Amino acid sequence: MRDKGIKIKDTIKQHILNNKKEYCLVAMLFVIGIFLGVLFVNNIQETQKAEIQSYFSNFINKMKETEKLEMQTLLNTSIFQNLIVAVIIWFFGTTVIRYSSSIRNCDV
Repeated sequence: MRDKGIKIKDTIKQHILNNKKEYCLVAMLFVIGIFLGVLFVNNIQETQKAEIQSYFSNFINKMKETEKLEMQTLLNTSIFQNLIVAVIIWFFGTTVIRYSSSIRNCDV
């Protein structure tokens, strides 16, 4: 069992080393996103700040008031909604690939 854990760690470490550029790019995009988010939130008008604060406070109060949160129902709903988005993205992705490859195979 211990050897399997070490093998998994070595595999993950090797994957990170092989894909340094991708990990750096994702980390940089993440930091840029946080930075831009902070800039936008700091520069919004007072009415928009009040709306955001009321939205979050209402959300937190609703979560506090809910006595028994049905985790299984929440999980199922979340999976179903995200599955629909994933299928739509997959469908449009395959149509773009199919369309572009059919153009390349045409003899002019």
